[in-house]
Amino acid sequence: MIKILKNKTAGLVKLIIIIIIAVAILSYYNVDIKTFVTSEQFQRNMGYIWSFIKDVWFNYLAAPAQKGWEMFIDHVWVPFIHLFKK
Repeated sequence: MIKILKNKTAGLVKLIIIIIIAVAILSYYNVDIKTFVTSEQFQRNMGYIWSFIKDVWFNYLAAPAQKGWEMFIDHVWVPFIHLFKK
């Protein structure tokens, strides 16, 4: 169990280091991140991606996720709680 947590922590540290390096490289090439993120083109692209994600979630993934959650509650959570009530 500790080994699993250690690997997840290492992944988070690597991600933070990669982000810092990416920002340093962009700064070296005089790329203004704020201007890029607030640009109209970037906002349109993000809007398109967000609408696509919502479409996929609501039309394809929400029903199976809800069913999986209900199965988890019925077959794992409720029996687990009943163990503590005895």
